[in-house]
Amino acid sequence: MFFRLSFILICLLASLATAQVPQILNYQGRVVVGSTNFDGGGQFKFALVNGAGTTSYWSNNGSSTSGSQPTAAVALTVTKGLYSVQLGDTTLANMQTIPASVFNNSDVRLRVWFNDGTNGWQQLTPDQRIAAVGYAIMASTVTDGSITSAKIATGAVGGTQLASGAVGSSQLASGAAAANLSAGGQSAVGSGGLVLSATENAALTSAGFVKLGSMSLGDGWQFRSNGSPSARSGHSAVWTGTEMLVWGGYHTSNGYFADGARYNPTTDTWTAMNGSGAPTARYNHSAIWTGTEMIIWGGYNGATYLKDGAKYNPTTNVWTTITTSSAPSERYNHSAVWTGTEMIVWGGGNGTSYFPDGGRYTLSTSSWGTTAPACPISVRANHTAVWSGSEMLVWGGTNGSALADGARFNPSTNAWTLISSSSAPSARFLHSAVWTGTEMIVFGGFNGTSYLADGARYNTTSNTWTAMSSTLSPSGRYYHTSVWTGTEMIVFGGYNGSAYLNTGASYNPSTNAWTSLTTSNAPSIRSDHTAVWSGTQMIIFGGYNGTSALNNGARYTPSTSTWTTISATSAPAARTDHTAIWTGTEMVVWGGFGGTLNLADGGHYNPATDAWAATATTAAPYARSYHSAVWTGTEMLVWGGFSGGYLSHGGRYATLSGAWTPTAGASVPPTRSGHSAVWTGTEMILFGGYNGGYLNDTQTYTIGKSMFLYQRP
Repeated sequence: MFFRLSFILICLLASLATAQVPQILNYQGRVVVGSTNFDGGGQFKFALVNGAGTTSYWSNNGSSTSGSQPTAAVALTVTKGLYSVQLGDTTLANMQTIPASVFNNSDVRLRVWFNDGTNGWQQLTPDQRIAAVGYAIMASTVTDGSITSAKIATGAVGGTQLASGAVGSSQLASGAAAANLSAGGQSAVGSGGLVLSATENAALTSAGFVKLGSMSLGDGWQFRSNGSPSARSGHSAVWTGTEMLVWGGYHTSNGYFADGARYNPTTDTWTAMNGSGAPTARYNHSAIWTGTEMIIWGGYNGATYLKDGAKYNPTTNVWTTITTSSAPSERYNHSAVWTGTEMIVWGGGNGTSYFPDGGRYTLSTSSWGTTAPACPISVRANHTAVWSGSEMLVWGGTNGSALADGARFNPSTNAWTLISSSSAPSARFLHSAVWTGTEMIVFGGFNGTSYLADGARYNTTSNTWTAMSSTLSPSGRYYHTSVWTGTEMIVFGGYNGSAYLNTGASYNPSTNAWTSLTTSNAPSIRSDHTAVWSGTQMIIFGGYNGTSALNNGARYTPSTSTWTTISATSAPAARTDHTAIWTGTEMVVWGGFGGTLNLADGGHYNPATDAWAATATTAAPYARSYHSAVWTGTEMLVWGGFSGGYLSHGGRYATLSGAWTPTAGASVPPTRSGHSAVWTGTEMILFGGYNGGYLNDTQTYTIGKSMFLYQRP
């Protein structure tokens, strides 16, 4: 099957930089599947690329790089092979504005991908070069310097006619600004005036300013409440890109909630959500963000399981009720995914039964379609579900007995297709499943009696299973680690019900071959260890061997199939349940449990130098658990938690200097654990938590910095 693109018309609206002219490209095209004009709903992705197709100037959702396919699609109707779209029209889902700067490039071409819902994504060829309209061509012939002051009416150019930042120092004659101020009896900085600079500023010194010294602006906490929602747990929270939306939930004293609010960290304000049309009180509901709206559905209100919901638009502060016609049956703890055009709900339960069905809600038509009214597989739990990019694949699980069947649902055709049982893996649950980009790989698990050491690969295109080779495959196990390298799945360590393991293997689906991980220099037997993928190596550290906690490890290089023992010099003390983060160059380990006590130390490991540097104990946070830890890009920021009591302090660890800086500042938040913490790029935002009572406050933490002080003589 092949796709063909016929170019019909593409034109660029002139004056893209002019405010009243929309930054939109009108584009019409034609698609043919095989030898037949396509007719129906199609999924499209668009990118503007260079002539070689190796540079992305723009894409419909901004995710394309180096000419690659964007991650989100635009839904369009195709009639007898013809379709039309306004590229850059932000009223379309997954479409963003086209910057005028794109057309500073002399050769810009439109690249299109199409999915008919059956054959998957295909790149249409050739890329179409964008040509200027006639008047734009004429404008390019205007001679540089031909528009002079004589052609401009007095007063015609004011502040509103100048783009922000258009007039800089290079556009002003030397001394022009100073002369203008002097003529008005003013000065930019008067004699004796002070100027603060974030850096030592040679330009100020050259201008005659005298450096007086520097001052340190300390870390700062700021309490942010302003109408925040009442204390609660079990609520939903989504991030819109500019605001955090909190809704619903439960409190032991106040019951179930049907309200919420929006928090804007830029303006430090909470805005209560309009209650008109909002869903009824509930928790354990699903909440997804479509790009423009938050959709609430299902859940439980303490007495009844629900099958209704509503969608909330923060721009208009309006709720719109979701129809219950053809909606899935009442449930909670279901799964909900957003495909770019639809919300797919599947599974869940009602306190008595598990469900093998679901539904799909289409935003554009505000209607439900069933996810195959007669789902071909039985009720189950502990199954795996992966999204292939066009289908949801469900396999295995248990309904009291281990299962060995599955099915896949295609929302474009609204149909379930049984996954072939020929050569499928045996019945199991708690198995692992990964999506490689073309296949689902199922491995290991438990069948109620035995730990399993086999698996298979499922190809959606051919609806066939290919058994994974058993040669050199790992023995049955669980509590092991597994990482996907981009080409291989690596399994290591774990427990098999009677013994801790230090064996493993890497599986290459392209060759259907396992390669045993050598035990030479491999870590000793363990489970509950950490594993991070550096981009070239899997790094193992710590864990438990059935007798004691461990403080050793190794790194495995797939390209050479070798283990390299991690240096023990300056390694952190033995621990399990510690945290390990990858900074881009190092693995940072901190905290955890050492067998008798919580720990307040750690280390960072650099695989390039095979060296540990201990995290300093001076000014380090107290030993703790249930704390938050965020990576700022240069520091690991730890705060709060529990250590015999609730804590309200923390610290920042700088990997380059190997030093801790205690979090400081006035107005420190109350003690807590189980709170949420996010790093915005400039500050850490804390919300809620528990310290013997539920909390609903919002706090921000800003890291201090040095400022330099200059004075005009």
